[in-house]
Formats: sequence, C-alpha cells, structure tokens
Amino acid sequence: MAHFSGKELRSLRKEAGFTQKALAEKIGISRETVVAIENEHPKTIDSLSLEVVNAWWLACRKSVSESSQLSFKAQILKFFGM
Repeated sequence: MAHFSGKELRSLRKEAGFTQKALAEKIGISRETVVAIENEHPKTIDSLSLEVVNAWWLACRKSVSESSQLSFKAQILKFFGM
C-alpha cells in the first residue's frame, strides 16, 4: 500500500515557515500527530487521510518553491498509481 512521505510533508511545513504547533492548529490536528506523521510512525502514516494531506498542502502551497510544489504533485500521482 502506497503512503505519503512524512519527510516530504516535513519539508513542505518547514519551507512554508510553520512550526509543528502552528501547522497543527491551522489544519485541525494535534502537534503530536504532526510529529508522528513527520517521523513516519507506521500506524499514523498508514492511516493518514487524504483530508489531512490536502489540508497540509493547502496551508503550505503558497509559501513553497515551484520545485517543492512539483515534487509534492509527483508524490500525489505516485500515491494514486499514475
């Protein structure tokens, strides 16, 4: 089963200038969940919902480079097997 990269999501968060706490508050999850996602905790990363990934992306996309945007979009396509 494909899953999203916690390392890629961490990179987006950092590039966008969010702390773990600030991003968690913005997208409606706990800071602990952000930590678990970024550290690719198996249970958390395997159950990561598309809603959380989408909220993460929406929060970060305007503040990251075009290269980071393309990398994230490639990860989405890979997740869906395209």
